[in-house]
Amino acid sequence: MSAKRSGESLDRKSFLRFLIGLTGSMVGGAKIFADPADAATSGSTNALPRRKLGDMGIELPVLGVGGYHMGMPTAEQKSRTLMETAIDEGIRFFDNAESYHAGKSERWMGAALLGARKDVFLMTKTHAFPERTAESAKRHLGESLERLQTNYLDLWQLHAVKTPEDVDASFRAGGAMEYILEAKEQGMVRYVGVTGHTSAEANLRALKHFDEGWRFDAFQFPCNPIDVHQRSFVRELLPEVVKRGIAVLAMKTAAAGALVDQNVCSIDECLRFVLSLPVSMVISGMASAEHVRRNASIVREAQPFTPAEADALLARIKPRATLDLESYKS
Repeated sequence: MSAKRSGESLDRKSFLRFLIGLTGSMVGGAKIFADPADAATSGSTNALPRRKLGDMGIELPVLGVGGYHMGMPTAEQKSRTLMETAIDEGIRFFDNAESYHAGKSERWMGAALLGARKDVFLMTKTHAFPERTAESAKRHLGESLERLQTNYLDLWQLHAVKTPEDVDASFRAGGAMEYILEAKEQGMVRYVGVTGHTSAEANLRALKHFDEGWRFDAFQFPCNPIDVHQRSFVRELLPEVVKRGIAVLAMKTAAAGALVDQNVCSIDECLRFVLSLPVSMVISGMASAEHVRRNASIVREAQPFTPAEADALLARIKPRATLDLESYKS
């Protein structure tokens, strides 16, 4: 059954019950939510719940740092402090992209992670729209490795697919995905993936190519409460990605901050809702060390929504649903 048919044939409460039920089966023996015993066992008060990254054979703390914000501070030291705080809080997944702030996010992240590289899971992305060629991807990988001051990536992703035609341009001979998979074969990157925040239709086209043999390990896309009501990745895409054993990297968990800024719901509700879904990683854009500490605390203390609780949240915010809250979908 397709994700779209699943979402349309079930009412909202039944669909949420289905998704939340998937969460436990997806993570298997990994911790879905924080357990106070973790901190006692590890000797740390900063233990975060861990989840498996799809079928990669890896388990990581579930909260990751969004890379775009790494290049936003006016001073590099603020960005360095943010990343040092993240490591202190138990975060090990670091997101980035060659296109973020003309490479500044990668440069600053690479400098901050010197000495800690082996202790983190480092990801970046390639974006060359509309050509999406193997040549552009190869150039980006070399530049990213140099800026990040590393000789390999844990995860490298095709960034921000926009339309089915855009996806097709990448998944072809001479396309960007051809080189991304070649880089994995050569050991320059451990795992590969795809990201898309514009169109669930485009992301579903990437799954079509996956089924035809273009196998990738991770898929990064928006997951947040308002998404369920409009052009939904959660309804149309999420179950299909989980079914294939691909790691789900949730982004835009507060709709790029709009849900909190416009008082649609709280950051606590956003993070708790997404953690209740069968996602492997929650990637959060955090603009300061204070934001890092706040979000880490929320994730440690979060308990899963029941389907009834999740449905109540979605019913409450439904009147506020508008694509202005998710401008990245247009």
